[in-house]
Amino acid sequence: MKRSKRKANTPFLDSAVLNDATYNDYLERFKRIATSMFEWENLPESMDGRFLERCLYYEGKASALKSKKYGYINLKTTGNGYVNIYGLPTKLNCFSYDYHEIRDLYTGLNPDDDREKKEDKEAILIMNNFDQLPTSSAMELFAYRLYMAQRTIDVNISAQRTPVIVVCDEKQRLTMENLYSQYDGNRPFIFGDKMQLEENSLKTLNTQAPYIEDKVTTYKKEIWNEVLTYLGINNIQIDKKERLTTAETSENNELINLNLQSMLAPRQEACKQMNELFGLTGTDKEIKIKLRSDLRNIVKNELSNVKDLENESENIEENKEVIIDE
Repeated sequence: MKRSKRKANTPFLDSAVLNDATYNDYLERFKRIATSMFEWENLPESMDGRFLERCLYYEGKASALKSKKYGYINLKTTGNGYVNIYGLPTKLNCFSYDYHEIRDLYTGLNPDDDREKKEDKEAILIMNNFDQLPTSSAMELFAYRLYMAQRTIDVNISAQRTPVIVVCDEKQRLTMENLYSQYDGNRPFIFGDKMQLEENSLKTLNTQAPYIEDKVTTYKKEIWNEVLTYLGINNIQIDKKERLTTAETSENNELINLNLQSMLAPRQEACKQMNELFGLTGTDKEIKIKLRSDLRNIVKNELSNVKDLENESENIEENKEVIIDE
């Protein structure tokens, strides 16, 4: 009895597996993009930029300190102690898979204090954004929307192939399931037992499923663009025949740049503090953060993404239409 129930639920289980695979696929794509945007330059060899970005992606914050055992390292972190006048914890609980230590938060105050003594007692708070929010939570929402859209497309396309409901006697159900699995598996020929398929015992109902793949695909593109805008990545993708005004393009680039700066600025502040605490300021070993692409020039490179229409007047008005390169 248990075996028959298990077998009856197989189509549902297959669908559930495909649902999970689709959602996880989108989520993994977003994670790879988000954790590859920034490059940490001149990090000490004992520090790991990959692990640092993963901490910021999943936790929204990380810590950096000098350990007697490992040297300069970056770890996961949570707030500890009291809250200072700026709403930050006075202490950091710095930990990883093989390490745990509570350090005072480095604030940069009292610059005349002995730096070497500070190194053994304080830690840097590295923030993904000034609210210390992880990127992963937003990516999960975007991945869910894209998963819903893609599975809707899959079901809709499948409905175009078999826009019918099969009505049969319960004793013929297994036979019909086997025949349908052959059809759904693109078998060129399907053979059935005429003794099992009685005349006039099989009926079908047309579901009249509308074709909506194109509309849902457009929706998917909008979600993708929203994700890229959220991450601060240029995403103007339109057909050659479409037009955007320079004002619209500038507005889009400004929003992209602001989203990018919301993640870049806290990392730059962390670099400044690490250089101060570790005594690297003004040396060729200064820790820096940069983008792995030309994203830092989104606004400055606007003209590289927007070309004026050929043979237009030299005096282009602000809202004149322009062609966008693909």
